[in-house]
Amino acid sequence: MTGYLAQPLAFPDKAPDGFEPLEKEPEFDPRRHLQIERPDRVESLRDFGYSEEDIAACPTDFAVTSIFRVLSDEGVACLQDVASQLEQFTTSNARIARNVRGGVYRSRFLRDLCASTDLTEAMSEISGCPLLPHTLPHQQGHLNYNPLEVGKNVDKWHVDTLRIDFVMFVTDPRSVEGGEFEYYRGTKHEVEALVKAGKPLDPAKIVAPDMPGPGHAVLQQGNMVVHRAKGLRAPGRRITMVNGYVPRDITFPDFSRFDQLSLVDPEAVASAEYARHVAWMARERLQAELNSISFEGNANALADRFAKHATLMAETADQLRAAGTGQLEHFGDG
Repeated sequence: MTGYLAQPLAFPDKAPDGFEPLEKEPEFDPRRHLQIERPDRVESLRDFGYSEEDIAACPTDFAVTSIFRVLSDEGVACLQDVASQLEQFTTSNARIARNVRGGVYRSRFLRDLCASTDLTEAMSEISGCPLLPHTLPHQQGHLNYNPLEVGKNVDKWHVDTLRIDFVMFVTDPRSVEGGEFEYYRGTKHEVEALVKAGKPLDPAKIVAPDMPGPGHAVLQQGNMVVHRAKGLRAPGRRITMVNGYVPRDITFPDFSRFDQLSLVDPEAVASAEYARHVAWMARERLQAELNSISFEGNANALADRFAKHATLMAETADQLRAAGTGQLEHFGDG
């Protein structure tokens, strides 16, 4: 199955129960609200110390970018308005004290921003990987708000439950003390080994990019780059948005981590989103299969390929039955 790029999955035509839409919000206009610039620097997974075997399982060898602009001043103002309205719906989990997931069901502005073809094409170009807006709506436009307790980290050291995403400041990072976004310039295997040994992360490898203002972002291969958000050192307001993508090349192993998502999102919603995601992935993989079958094929080889599709369905069933039974994974506060 090569040379096939998956087609988008339509956004659900009905919101889950309890996700009422905002009554009044701005209308997204990419011509006015986007101001996408290109990062000066793009680092690779090799720069972080990953092996060729690790990289081969990824859709791109890109790791993280330098800071670049995404939103115009007007776009920032609109997103700040929406984020303020959504703040009443914050939830918490073992990693994050206050966040809003599923905001794309409540806010049409947020949904249209995350689904913007201009934005998706730019992220594809920067990452070196054809992308689509994430097929799990809860992985689009995720908003993190600072804890009400000064000094408590916004998020712990972790890797993401998706492959490609950007972290963008909604509020002005220069208006608060602390709240830095940081990433570790090493492998997740290294971090895991350090944590298991009870050792601190190497401070020389911790990078805190200097954010020049709101509407600026870092793009990363989130499941490979260990990162966190520090707490504020004085009272203030800090909001970031994380927007996720899936590779259009669906031959790479999936990295949706339903076992983790079912612990932080409403179980019924998380299960339905995951089922739609896997059904989409299976549909696209079967379409790629249909396009590639030839009369010169070998029966056993074809059988092996179809056995992989059957395995995907069986593993998905097992994941759904085990929803909510795992533990939330992270590397702590360092």
